Amino acid sequence: MKAPLGLLLAVALLTGCAAEKPKDEAAATVPPVSPTASTRPPKITSEPPVDAFAQVVADGRVRITGTCVELVTATLNWVLVGPAAAQLRDGQQVRATGVPDPNRETGCTGSPLLVSSVAPV
Repeated sequence: MKAPLGLLLAVALLTGCAAEKPKDEAAATVPPVSPTASTRPPKITSEPPVDAFAQVVADGRVRITGTCVELVTATLNWVLVGPAAAQLRDGQQVRATGVPDPNRETGCTGSPLLVSSVAPV
């Protein structure tokens, strides 16, 4: 009979400790929500914000590895995405125009570029 009584006493003691108010009332208060704060969830889009990135024009050689379409330039590799990129063939020399899309996950090596146009060089 002592074991259940001891367990009950321990639970009551822990519950009583949790119910006590903290000694520092200022630390326990939560600041009020600003009346101008938005309560709507953020808007999620699949396209990059075009106005946040400058348009890029890059010349290079197309390299296709599996499903990755890359533009190999003198300074870096772009992973070309979008309908215009789907028409390219391995080894072509092209000038690609597009907008960087750093948040896109491609599984490819390089910086994603959402291509708006491609022209042979």
